[in-house]
Amino acid sequence: MPVEGPVVRDACVLVRDGAIEAIGRERDLPPCDGVPVTDLGDAILIPGLVDAHCHLEWGLMGGLVPDARFGEWLGAFVHRTVDVTPVDREHAARWAAMTALRNGTTTLADSGPSGFGVSAAGDAGLRAIVHMEIFGRDTGADAREKVVRHGEALLQARDQAGSRVSVGVSPHAPYTVGPELWSEVLADPILGAGSVAAHMAESPDEVMLLDEGVGPLVEAIHSVGRDPARWPGGGPGVVSRLEAGGALTPGLIAAHCVQVDSDDAGILAEHGVRVAHCPHSNVRLQCGDAPIELLQVLGVPVGLGTDSPASAGSYDLRDEARWAAEAAARRGATPIAADMLALATIGSARVIGMDDRIGSLVAGKRADIVAIRPFDGAPVQADPSLVALDPRSRVIASWIDGEQVFGPDGPNRLDAGAIVADADEARRRIM
Repeated sequence: MPVEGPVVRDACVLVRDGAIEAIGRERDLPPCDGVPVTDLGDAILIPGLVDAHCHLEWGLMGGLVPDARFGEWLGAFVHRTVDVTPVDREHAARWAAMTALRNGTTTLADSGPSGFGVSAAGDAGLRAIVHMEIFGRDTGADAREKVVRHGEALLQARDQAGSRVSVGVSPHAPYTVGPELWSEVLADPILGAGSVAAHMAESPDEVMLLDEGVGPLVEAIHSVGRDPARWPGGGPGVVSRLEAGGALTPGLIAAHCVQVDSDDAGILAEHGVRVAHCPHSNVRLQCGDAPIELLQVLGVPVGLGTDSPASAGSYDLRDEARWAAEAAARRGATPIAADMLALATIGSARVIGMDDRIGSLVAGKRADIVAIRPFDGAPVQADPSLVALDPRSRVIASWIDGEQVFGPDGPNRLDAGAIVADADEARRRIM
């Protein structure tokens, strides 16, 4: 399933030097003498799944914070994480990266406070952008000093990153980062030059905070001894305030974007902002359904993100695609399996700025490929997108740059037993 192109049955993918040279039936391929052959039998080949927004460092928080309205949930989450140590977050990131790989993800965009995603993704062989989060209402010299320190940490993380991992920055959200600090981040020659991601217009509580200065999100932030950031220009609504504050920059990965209307969508398109859709988290935290069709019609690239087990599932983009289909149906749209798969592959690749290299099985792109074994009894002539997304079908192998990173024995680069043992120990401490 190339995603960009028609389905090919009885197909082969010819890979040389980590890139796709050709796809098609075996008799139609160019000569490939000396190329090793892997016969996968009955399988569906899809592009590697691309997670446009996740939090690897919170991988062990599943089930520890009850579902609730966003503001109430965030307050409980922050209190619950007070005793989570850096070591716990490091073990969580390694477990999360391995879980994503097992579920068919080959590329991810992580956001986290410590940058542990750099080594976690690199060790697993994943392709990744790790956004190091920054927080604060700092102004003037204090804002500049914080940005300089953050830039130093980011450069150190970049030095540790492997060839498939890059490091960016994440001004966390407009309620945790003020306009002056956000502007300093974008103006900085180190932070502003790389990938930038942020949570944006996620919940009604966020809109209430920025427009009126009240609500559950204000109370949640006060409960941990802090004051929420405010954006006095523009309005009403989150997107127009961020535009007035100069926060919308081309290529910005905006996670969620639930609370947007047609005017907001037009602003996002005008500024080249891209959206990571996280439908599972949106439901659990009572945020609403993001107007994905509206965003797409107005030219905003949209992909899928898994968020984290703290608020959603377990780094499973096929599951997230099923949630996206349910959300589309609630909006009155007619979800099509091929479109949901495209959201999780080429759609997400566009969001993170890698669609020239990954996201579809096309000659010239990197050989990031996932093999899925159809469930027992799957009709031979069934829609392969539907079969690939069916929870009964399972991921049996993955390749990144033509390197097999996951196979019958599990992750090829990782000591899965040690990662699970460390994660179990950390989880016991957290609980």
